[in-house]
Amino acid sequence: MEAVARGDEQALASLIERYAARIHAHLCRMTGDRDDADDLLQDTWVRVARGARRFDPGRRVRPWLYGIASNLARDLHRRRQVRARPPLAEPAAAGSGPLEHIDLRDRLAGLPDRLREVVLLRYYGDLDEAEMAAALGIPRGTVKSRLHGAIRALKRTFGEPE
Repeated sequence: MEAVARGDEQALASLIERYAARIHAHLCRMTGDRDDADDLLQDTWVRVARGARRFDPGRRVRPWLYGIASNLARDLHRRRQVRARPPLAEPAAAGSGPLEHIDLRDRLAGLPDRLREVVLLRYYGDLDEAEMAAALGIPRGTVKSRLHGAIRALKRTFGEPE
């Protein structure tokens, strides 16, 4: 990040190469639309380049990137005043995973945004609790609470006891 802050284009390109696919997949799942995810990914990298000087070297890069991308997706939803959640879109090259099952996608889409977001970050973004807290700007205990609530809500949709 220090190299990016100095304007090193190769450092930024390296960062993009390393994280673009994962961030794009996250944005696809959050927005439900590949075109929106494409636009938000570009906005994410613009913000990274512009904000590189303000990056705290004591932080980890990955949660910072997911935080920027998540905030942009939330802002898009607010601007559009989305009332109905679109189905979660899985990128074509995402491979296998629980979201490949359409029933689970629908169940995740039915969760409140704050619960769905922690599930996506944890199980599809592969962020740990501390990284999720940093990305979302909330305490770690809140992450744990939301994740627990999301799992309970999903279990209820499957008719499983809590």
